[in-house]
Amino acid sequence: MTAIGDAQVERTLPEWSLAFVEPTAAQAAQLPEQWRPIALAADAGARCRLARSLWSRGFLAAVPRFAAALATRCADVRACIVHDCPALVYVMADDDGGHVSWVGYDPREFGPVPEFWQSFPASLRVFLREVHAGFVSGADGASFGPARPVHMVSLARFAGFPEGIPGWDEDGRIASTRLLRITSDGGNLHYCLSPDLAPGDIALVYEGDIDPADFGTTLDELMMSRFEART
Repeated sequence: MTAIGDAQVERTLPEWSLAFVEPTAAQAAQLPEQWRPIALAADAGARCRLARSLWSRGFLAAVPRFAAALATRCADVRACIVHDCPALVYVMADDDGGHVSWVGYDPREFGPVPEFWQSFPASLRVFLREVHAGFVSGADGASFGPARPVHMVSLARFAGFPEGIPGWDEDGRIASTRLLRITSDGGNLHYCLSPDLAPGDIALVYEGDIDPADFGTTLDELMMSRFEART
């Protein structure tokens, strides 16, 4: 498997600032211990296999289509520093013969436990704690996969009304302060967890409409949509 050059990787994440970690012991020391063999591997295929081997089985089972894509579409995995945080960039083949990338953050940078943590499916809690404290793509750095926990805020706070979006609760819907935005489609569709949802559900929120859906199926569809999205 041919390695993807720095410039090619950067083109898949045009809004991001990436500082690539060179394959030397001194550079690799910046990374979590379990990532160092990835940074030091000379072959792109080996880097992909090593990175995939770290993913928790529960999360892979929750997103089976993306799990299959991770096994078949991954062209390279590159270690880098993003916003002073170690990260792995997963470069994947898209639907048009090009590439698209996700950024997986260092689990050591998990930070404070997000609000409504007990509402997170167990598979997601393990993934964020042990694999990547955020696995995202898109120009906003918080879409097409679970955002960094430090970026997960209530929909009310995201909208600029931390005490609650005016008029939101008039019809007995889930309060905007109790919907935790964990990712988006890169546009106006927000994916939220809440203690007021049934266990295993996630809420798709668009212009005030709230549609509960199965967490794994919905997240899988969102992540797969990135292969055709150009956001």
